[in-house]
Amino acid sequence: MNAHGRIPAGARRSPPRPPGIQRWSAEDRGLHVERLRDLLRVTVVDATAAAAAGGARMPNESELMREFGEPRDVVREALSLLADEGLIQRRRGVGTVIVASSYTVDGTLPGTSTSLSDHAAIGAVGARLLHWRRGPVPAVIADRLDDIACGDATLCMEYVLTIDGTPMGLITNYLRSGESAGMSPEDFGDDFYALLDHHGVDMHDHDIDMTAQAADARTAELLGIEPGSPTQLFEQTLRNSSGARFDFAIGRLRREIRLRITGIGRVLPVHPAR
Repeated sequence: MNAHGRIPAGARRSPPRPPGIQRWSAEDRGLHVERLRDLLRVTVVDATAAAAAGGARMPNESELMREFGEPRDVVREALSLLADEGLIQRRRGVGTVIVASSYTVDGTLPGTSTSLSDHAAIGAVGARLLHWRRGPVPAVIADRLDDIACGDATLCMEYVLTIDGTPMGLITNYLRSGESAGMSPEDFGDDFYALLDHHGVDMHDHDIDMTAQAADARTAELLGIEPGSPTQLFEQTLRNSSGARFDFAIGRLRREIRLRITGIGRVLPVHPAR
């Protein structure tokens, strides 16, 4: 600015900051970037879950600035974080393009005589059987099943879960001998739940525990991802209508899988009767 209070011709003007946005400390700015990154990730996941394939374009920087009330530098850094995760690509002359795939899976069990493909509605769900063996159950599995002791026979089966032919999960099930009686590898087909349904197994509800885990070399090779890539490690316990635990599974899912669990009620305190 010169002595007359004017900006010399050719000098760069700083873009106006959105209303209400103040200058922040480095810590405050980091919070804004990460918060915006998370909001944009939800946008990306919703877009890919609704589309048959990736390639959808995101709003441009100016539109994102107006929508979220953030300055351009914050928008750019949040987009860079998503690009580092492999969710988007910024293409010259095209804009920001969503390149990730996303599949939202209902956390409930398939209904009777309902295929996993129809239940999940995310494409053709299939499976590639890797291992099928009856043998003594280790104590860690016996502790997670009812009416079974360490050393009792169980059926162990391991398979790769696929969606439209793409490997998406590596799953190992331990099924009690009573429920697995008469089953053979030829019965497995493409759907573990259909296998249980076909043999009349009483499958009522399930519990799931989930955590994050980096893919080891074998998992990465089977799922077609890089070693160290993020995966979702889950443990699933199937129960029959009497509440007995009859199957325990350990699985790893690619990060493209999003599990949706709905209708969880609020836990209210129980007051003693007066």
